[in-house]
Amino acid sequence: MKKTLLGLVLLSSTTLFAQEQHDNYNRNQQGPPAEVQNSFQRDNPNVNNANWEQTNNQWHGNYKDNNNRNVDTYYDPTGNRIDTHREIDRRDVPQNVDDWYHRKYKDNGDYRAVRIERPNDIPLFEIRFHKGRRDRIIYMDEHGKKRHYRDRH
Repeated sequence: MKKTLLGLVLLSSTTLFAQEQHDNYNRNQQGPPAEVQNSFQRDNPNVNNANWEQTNNQWHGNYKDNNNRNVDTYYDPTGNRIDTHREIDRRDVPQNVDDWYHRKYKDNGDYRAVRIERPNDIPLFEIRFHKGRRDRIIYMDEHGKKRHYRDRH
């Protein structure tokens, strides 16, 4: 009796998990809701090749820009843009950010940079580099002042 009951519990939980995965797959295949699509098209009128997924109650669109660089943009379910992360070349990093990095780490400047744009806020620059045995990430404003990612200004 216990084995039968245990088997039924396992079968029902497996069925629920499979249904949830199927629902998530269908929701992601259909793309974001109209509010998100409309906001995205307004913000990016020349982009029609974005790949979408929903995580943490946000819609995440990813596409390549005209320079073949990755762009990740995030919207809430009602179509409000949260932020956009755009890979940038080192030559596009503000001089203050590059100078701060060189003063602090005294290496060849082997880092990757991302510009983070948020509505009604100053842009942040995400600098990713390898130091010692670990990968590091720092955030700075365009003046070369360290910031926290979650801070709003």
